[in-house]
Formats: sequence, C-alpha cells, structure tokens
Amino acid sequence: MPVLTVFYIKLLINLGLTFAIVWTVSRTALFAKWQIENEKMIFLLGFVLLRLIPWIGIFLVLNEDPRGDIPFFFYKAEAAKKGGFVYRDFWSYHAPLYAYIISLPVWIWHNSRAIVLFMVLMESGILWLTYKTYKFRTERALQLAIIYYLLPAGFMYILVDGQEEVWFWGAALLMWRFTIRKPENYEVGIGLLYALALLTIKVTFIFLLPALLLVAKKPVKMLLVMAAVGLPAIGFLYWQIGDLFLMPIQHTEQLMTPNLFSISRPFIEMIIPINEKKSTLINWFGLLFTVFIPAYMAYKARYRHINEVLPGIFIACFVCMMIFQASAMGAYVIAYLMAVLFEIVDLRKTAHVAVLLLLNWLTVVQPFIWVYIKQPAYTSLAMFANAAYLFEYVLQILNVLCFFWVLRETYRKTVRPENLVTA
Repeated sequence: MPVLTVFYIKLLINLGLTFAIVWTVSRTALFAKWQIENEKMIFLLGFVLLRLIPWIGIFLVLNEDPRGDIPFFFYKAEAAKKGGFVYRDFWSYHAPLYAYIISLPVWIWHNSRAIVLFMVLMESGILWLTYKTYKFRTERALQLAIIYYLLPAGFMYILVDGQEEVWFWGAALLMWRFTIRKPENYEVGIGLLYALALLTIKVTFIFLLPALLLVAKKPVKMLLVMAAVGLPAIGFLYWQIGDLFLMPIQHTEQLMTPNLFSISRPFIEMIIPINEKKSTLINWFGLLFTVFIPAYMAYKARYRHINEVLPGIFIACFVCMMIFQASAMGAYVIAYLMAVLFEIVDLRKTAHVAVLLLLNWLTVVQPFIWVYIKQPAYTSLAMFANAAYLFEYVLQILNVLCFFWVLRETYRKTVRPENLVTA
C-alpha cells in the first residue's frame, strides 16, 4: 500500500478515535458505574475492539507488513533465537536482554507480526496494572483506561509500528507499586527492579536515577543493590565482547525532531554553525537539563514520600528528554503518555483534553511530514520560503509547546499539590 494512502487512512482513523474520545469523556457517570460493576468486561472489550480486532484486520486480513522499527526488531529476535550474542553477533541499540525477550513470540510464530502482537499485549498488561493502581484513587480510572486505548499516538505507534517505549512506564510502575505496598525499607526492591529495567529496555532509563535517589530515604542502599546486579552483568559483557556493549549509546548521536534544539536551530546557526556529524556535545548539553530539572523537582518535593512523587518525576524526566535532547523524536511520547493521562490530565478541564488531543495528533502527523519532505534540518530562516518546510516547522513548535505544558502541569502536581483546585 502506498505510503501516502497509509497516511490518509491514519488521518481518518485519528478522526474516528477523536470523536470516540470526546464521547467517552462525556460519559463519566456511566464509566464510574462500570468500574464498580463490570471493570474486567469493559477493559477486555476495549482491548478486543481497539487492539486485537485492528491487529487482525491490519496484519491478517489486509496482510500488511509491519513498519517502523519492527523489521529491525525481527532481525534481532531472529538472531537471538538462533543463539547469537547481543552486540557481537547482531546489532542492537537496546539493553542486552531486550532482543531475547522479543524473540519469545517468534518461537511461537516465526513472523514479524508476532512481535507487534507481543508489544500490544505488553502495552495492555501495563495499562491493566496502571488501572488497578489508580482505581482506588479515582472513579475515573476505567474511563481513563478506555481513553488511553483510543489515543491516536498509542494506536499508531504501538498497534501499527510496535514501539516499545511504554515499557519505561511499566518499569517505573512496578517500582511505584512496590513503594506503595512497602512504604518503609523499599530501597532493595526498587534497586533490583531498576537494575533489571536497565538490563531489559534502554540505557536512557538511567536518566530517572538522579531524581529517584533524591526522594529515596536510603539512596546509598539502593545504589549498592543496583551495583550488585549491574556490575557483574557489565563485567560479563566486557569479558565476552569488550566494549561492544556500549553500542546503545551510539544511537543517541543522531539529530531528530521535534525538540527545543530542532526548533531553535535556525537561530543558533546564525551564531554557531552546527556539524551534524559531531553533534555529541549538543546531546550532552541537553542531557544536563534532562537530568537537572527532574532532580530539581525531586529536591523540591523531598518532603513528600517517594510513592507520592514517583509518577511525577518519571513524567518530568522523559518529557524533559523530549524537550532538551537533540536526538529525541516524537515516538518517545509513548514512554510517558499513559502516565500523563492517569496522573496529570483532568477530564473536567476542557484545556487538558484539548492539549491531550493536540499532542496525539501532532505525534502522528509531524513525524510523517518531516520524513516525507526528506527530513530537512532548518539551518536558516530562508528555508521557510518553502511552504512545506514552514508548515512542518510550525508543527514542531506546537509539539514542543505541548511538552512544556506537560512539564508545567507535572511540576504543579508533584511539587505544589496544595495549589491544585479539585472539584
């Protein structure tokens, strides 16, 4: 199917999902009733209608091939299934265990479509666990779960493209639930979970660590537990493959969009020419803000228990990554979208719902247009004489403004909850 045709179909699906979200938002009382009486049935119905049936339609009925990163994931899963050693026998920009985990569905069905279904099942498992965590906090939890299933970003990037970034929230959610169940002496548990997450997903999960240590009661204890797991793993990898295990770090050198650097670059280039082949310094500069801002929030909220602030500092960490890292791209919103919906968005406020919808539409539309117009780097204002470039640049600006909105609301919820007005 031609790329443009696929894009137009995505727009029509987005429109249908948006209307469904508006309807769902207007039915709070109905979903509150279902949350008490039929939570499992409604959640399962949402999964079947909004994930399973579309997956069957796209990949079995229409026989479409998976897009996005799935071909690369399948390459890694095949190599892992054959007994290959990660980084030495096959390329991977993920943590060492990731390729072996995504090879599990390939053992059952040797097809890249199996990985997409696996990602959908993982997403739904994380969503169910999120719902179970929030159902005791709000009568809107089931309503939020169904709204998440309807969000265009999750629908497109997980159901169609099989992205895995939602696993970040899954790891943070497990740590958060552990601190809720064990409000004292939780450092060993979350230290183990954090170390396992670093071995399972991506190295970028380390961005959360400084902020987490600031709100932990015994940070040294947590670090020692992580070291007890991580150092032997690193030692084993170095013994087997030398410094090849540093391969995931190389993936952070490519300049992407949308982020603060990509929209400010035309003005930066007026002063300092940017060499894209030597862009490491730009990412290191962005890393400072990615780590410092969530750490500052954690410091300001240190008087609160870790189980009160962990979702907030998680969101702040990964939205800061998208704002300040020049290698960040739109698909990374999947990392914290579920957390933002449950933790930050207030369905009673029209502005919150509007920004949520805008962010989702931009996340689907902007990356496609940027790739379709040959991934331009805006190095001068003169480039905006091209209407297509100007349009895509405006979409990037709107995207970054949405990220800043999320960061602001997260700061208010995490650091100054007493200022929030509740109905």
